[in-house]
Amino acid sequence: MKRTFPAALLMVFFALAACQRDDLASAKPAAGAPRVITMLRLTAVDNHTVAGFQAAMTKLGYQDGQRVTYVDAPPAGSVDKLEGIIRSHLDKKPDLLLVSSTPVALAVKRLTEASGKPPVIFAPVNDPLAAGLITDLKHPGGHITGIRLPLGDDLRLQWLTRIAPQAKRIFLPYSADDKSALSSVEQVTAAAAKLGLELVPHPIPAGSTVPGAIAAMPADVGAIFLPRDSRVESAIAEFVDVAARRRLPIAAPSLIQVEAGALFSFGFVHRDVGRQAARLADQIFKGTSAGDLPVEMAENSLSINLTTARKLGIKIPDDILVQANHVIRE
Repeated sequence: MKRTFPAALLMVFFALAACQRDDLASAKPAAGAPRVITMLRLTAVDNHTVAGFQAAMTKLGYQDGQRVTYVDAPPAGSVDKLEGIIRSHLDKKPDLLLVSSTPVALAVKRLTEASGKPPVIFAPVNDPLAAGLITDLKHPGGHITGIRLPLGDDLRLQWLTRIAPQAKRIFLPYSADDKSALSSVEQVTAAAAKLGLELVPHPIPAGSTVPGAIAAMPADVGAIFLPRDSRVESAIAEFVDVAARRRLPIAAPSLIQVEAGALFSFGFVHRDVGRQAARLADQIFKGTSAGDLPVEMAENSLSINLTTARKLGIKIPDDILVQANHVIRE
């Protein structure tokens, strides 16, 4: 005699199997599901970094909406807003965080250190060792790696003495709560003493504004030196305006400020930093732990705005122009 399962038992069996399939499906993404990359930054300065990152990811085969999906968080604008923004995005469990600027990277580390998730790429951070973000450049460990900026603010001050030798008293505004800015100030202070220049440092407390610092700039300064400081960099339009009225050269930290009207920079290119970060993301998505990827170093470039030089009445010698990586003529 054949034995058969009662119909009711068969229904229970198939219902339990279906529930188990549903549980497994919810536990991990479906095969081929796009990786979610959340991009966090303090100011709009790093929009260029994000653009370089996305363009390079596309070239590496990560099509937006297919292999990856981007969550582009608006710039926080101030350090005190970072924690809330970061927590809201961590709750959505992204596969990777791309973070720009030292304050954002430090906030993300603090909020993800216990879980070690998700992997984090900083792009850029001025000095991740001095900031306490990592302890080893070759093997950062944990879940964080990224792109650091090369030393060069001291060299930028030297370039200022060659490009605008008449400038002897230099205005130096910086965010007092930004470790990247403090690292820049330390380098420049040591270099100024050797070059016989007088710095006029102006710390900007967390509750103060950059326009307020500009308004407090002494009348007798001969140039403006902008440190690697996202908040200060984001006010480039205001600095360019006052520099044009007072005929002051601006020594800027990156190409985008020169494109906006600063006289020159010896520093990094945001889009290139983003492209470097994309290569790290590709390796992480292929299975390498972020902590096993050495921190990469960006490159310094000399950029000169000849239109600004003409307006300021500054003649850039040919031997300097031939060394420039970027020359803006219009």
